[in-house]
Amino acid sequence: MRSQPVRSDASRQRAEGQFKAKKKTDTETPRADAALRQAEAEKTRRLRALRLAKEAADRDTAEREAAGAIARKAEPRRRVPRTQISGASEPT
Repeated sequence: MRSQPVRSDASRQRAEGQFKAKKKTDTETPRADAALRQAEAEKTRRLRALRLAKEAADRDTAEREAAGAIARKAEPRRRVPRTQISGASEPT
């Protein structure tokens, strides 16, 4: 019967050690989570700013291209006079 209390003491100490280790990591986790959340938020802000800048540049380019197309359509077409084809219609 002596061996059983030794086992339970060892098991108890091991369980308490695991509990203390878990408790310690649980108290450190909120600080680490806050830092990770802040880093993720900064990354998201940076990527959003880049996306908005790209969209604005694309919109500006599209507006310029559309204005150029309208200007090209507004120009009168130049007609090139037909040259008379020599050959079968004219006697040689």
